[in-house]
Amino acid sequence: MRELNEAFGQALRDLRLKANLAQVDFPPKVSREHVSLLERGLRSPSLETIDNLAEVMGISPLALVLQCYLYRDQSQSIETLIGKALSEVRMEMIAVAPQKKDGDSS
Repeated sequence: MRELNEAFGQALRDLRLKANLAQVDFPPKVSREHVSLLERGLRSPSLETIDNLAEVMGISPLALVLQCYLYRDQSQSIETLIGKALSEVRMEMIAVAPQKKDGDSS
């Protein structure tokens, strides 16, 4: 898990710097201390934290997660990673889509 935390930390740091933000720019959404721990790979973020970090940086939460996995496995291309996820999401959507009942007009 540490390897993944370190990749997330690197992604967070790089995207934060690209957005010209300092760690002190994240409160009240995320404390400066928590941002520091995340960037050093010492903590794992929750989905809510990922969403809050992305909001402060003005990016999609998916961009932050995608950047993390690209750092973790640098042999994968962004196209391969996105293509795989896209095909899996579409298959999941089909598998869980509610079925209409006979006579259901909605």
